[in-house]
Amino acid sequence: MSDWYLILMIWGDAYSDADCDRLIRKAHMHSPSLKGTIVLSDRVDRRLDPRAIQYPISPDFDRSDFKKNGLAVKISMFEIDVLPPGTPCVYVDLDSVIIGDLGKVAALTLTAPLWTLPTPRARLDAWSRLRWRLSRGRRYGAGNSSVFAYRNAFPGNPTAKFRNKTPVFGRAASDDIRSNDDRFIGWSCQDVIRPLPTQLAVRFRIEFLEVTFWMNRIKARYRRKARQSLVVVTFDGALTKPAVIATLRDGAVIADHHGRRARWTDLEMSGLRQTMQDALQD
Repeated sequence: MSDWYLILMIWGDAYSDADCDRLIRKAHMHSPSLKGTIVLSDRVDRRLDPRAIQYPISPDFDRSDFKKNGLAVKISMFEIDVLPPGTPCVYVDLDSVIIGDLGKVAALTLTAPLWTLPTPRARLDAWSRLRWRLSRGRRYGAGNSSVFAYRNAFPGNPTAKFRNKTPVFGRAASDDIRSNDDRFIGWSCQDVIRPLPTQLAVRFRIEFLEVTFWMNRIKARYRRKARQSLVVVTFDGALTKPAVIATLRDGAVIADHHGRRARWTDLEMSGLRQTMQDALQD
């Protein structure tokens, strides 16, 4: 896969320029086919790696109410003016680590225009699409927006549908749907969205944490081979942010806000404990 771009987004002070630079460096280190990085930002005077192109968040999305709760601001990423339509893009949240070749994720856009992380309740499979059609858009799966692979400005992309208030099966999106990036993208693009393979991209707390330690040990064994091919891990959730992961000591217990937990050991992390911590170093 060649001529694809890494897309990052930053605003306010929740994350730093160093968080962007860490991902830019790791992406170039692991991904020989990466052409460049576009950083969508509320300001374009950030001190970033010179390989990054800073570009302002579209003014119609650069609003304070779009940057909280459902993060509707992220819906703006699917039409980036400085990139030609059809350019393969991989978006990664800043609370993630890149530990492999993201070109494998970008290559997915050859078969479908939009890919995202599935959730336990949204597999984003053929059944999800059938249910969406039969319910005429009332029932749909919403993935997790921490990682996307997509073709820039593909026909019927979420940004265009949001701006144009495009109806689905004759119905306009409710305010509740429009205020949440995951819900709007799932509702408006259920027919084309696909689930990112779990051997390439995962959410840490869904992949590595379970409700009991013994379940985690069993999962670590049968998922060990698949985990070796992971290229990106995202640390969503207040209790599992990168700052927490970076300081964990061998054997420490980590838990999320739903009570899922694991021991920070090579066994339960399938040998990726040090790999993930190393990827969090500036």
